[in-house]
Amino acid sequence: MKCKSLPMEKTRFVIISALFRLSNIVGRSLKLAESLASGKVEDEAGHKDICKNIRREMKTVPSLLNEVREYIAEHDDKELAHQFVRLHGDAKRLHGLCSAYLQDLGKEAFYAGIVYTSIKVIGQYFFPDGNERRKVRFMTRIEATDCIDTIRTAIRKCTAATDANKGKGNMSEEAYALFADMDKDKIEAVKEYITNTNDKDLARLFTEDFAKTVHLSMVFQDGNTKTQLVGIKVFHIALTMGYIKRNILHEDATKPEAKMASTQVADFTAADTVQGGAFCTTAQVPVIRLYQFLTTFTVQSGPDKGKPVLDGNAVSDKDFIRAVMRADYSTAYQNCVKGKMRCVITLLSKAYFKNWKEYRTVAARSIGLTAERLGKYNVEKTFISRLKELFPMIK
Repeated sequence: MKCKSLPMEKTRFVIISALFRLSNIVGRSLKLAESLASGKVEDEAGHKDICKNIRREMKTVPSLLNEVREYIAEHDDKELAHQFVRLHGDAKRLHGLCSAYLQDLGKEAFYAGIVYTSIKVIGQYFFPDGNERRKVRFMTRIEATDCIDTIRTAIRKCTAATDANKGKGNMSEEAYALFADMDKDKIEAVKEYITNTNDKDLARLFTEDFAKTVHLSMVFQDGNTKTQLVGIKVFHIALTMGYIKRNILHEDATKPEAKMASTQVADFTAADTVQGGAFCTTAQVPVIRLYQFLTTFTVQSGPDKGKPVLDGNAVSDKDFIRAVMRADYSTAYQNCVKGKMRCVITLLSKAYFKNWKEYRTVAARSIGLTAERLGKYNVEKTFISRLKELFPMIK
C-alpha cells in the first residue's frame, strides 16, 4: 500500500495565476462600477443587473487574496509584491465606487477595501524606502534569544489585550508599539540562525506560542493601516514558526497541539551512519529551503528564461528530499534547468556530505553523466551568490 503523500505547497506559478485572476477581477469590476456611477443606467433593472455582475465577479476575491498574501509574505517575493502593489489605484477606486452603493454592494466594498489595505500594508512592509532587498544579517545566539523574547512578550501581551477588546479600538496603537522594532529582517535572521545551527532548544522557545500567533494573525487582518501592518508582521512570524516546527522540530504545524511525525523525521534527519541508502552528512541539510529556492528562482536569460530552476508541479518536496539524501536525481533532472541543477549538486555535495566524491559519482550516474561532466556548468554569478547567501556552508 502506498503511503499518503504530504500536501504540496502552492507553487509560484499557481500564485502568479491567482494574482493574474485577481487583477482581472478588479479591472472588470471597476469598469462595471464606473458604468454604474456614470448615471447612464437609468432603469432599476439595469442597475440591479450591473450590481449582480459585480457580486459574481468578486465572489472569489477573498480566497485569491489570501493565496497571494500568504505566498508573498512566506517567500519574501519582491517581484510578486511589486505586481500586487500595482493594483493599488484600481482597488482604491473600486472600493470608493462600491461604497457609494452599500445597500447592494456592501460585501463587495469590504472585499475591495481589504485588497486596497493589503496592498498598502505590503507596500509599506516590503518597500519602506524603495531600496532593493537587503541581505539577511547573521545573528549570534544571544541576539536570536533576545529577539525571540521580544516576540514572545509582544504575542502574549497582544493576546491578553485582544481577549478583552477583540483587537479593536486602541488595541491597534498598543500592538503597533509592541511590534515597532520587529521588522522582516529580524524575523528572517532568527529563522536563519535556528535553521543553520539546528538549535532545537531555541526552536521550541520560538514556537511555544504558535497557536496564539496564528490567532493574532487573523485578528489583525482588518482595520486601519497600523492594524494591518501589525497583522502582516504577525502573519510572517506565524509562517516562520510553522517552518521551524516542520523542518527543525518535525512537528505538524497545521495543528496547534502538534505531534511528532515519525515518517517526516526519517526524511529530514541526517544520521551519522548510512541508513536506507541515505548518505552521511556533516550537518543537517536544509532541503526544504533549497526546494523552495529552486522552485521559485526564475532563469534570467537564455532559452530557459522565465522558467523556475526546478518544476515544483512535477517534483514534490518529498521527492526532492529523497533525491538529495540518496543522490538520486533521475526524476528531478528531467524537470529542471539542467546546468543549474548540476551546479547545485556539485556545490551541495562538498558542503554537506562526508564522502562527497562518492556522492557526486552516484548523483552523476543517476542522470547519465560522469562525475567530471557533472562538475561542468555555466551559470550566472547572481545564481551562485544567492545560493551562498541562503546556504552559508557552500563556499
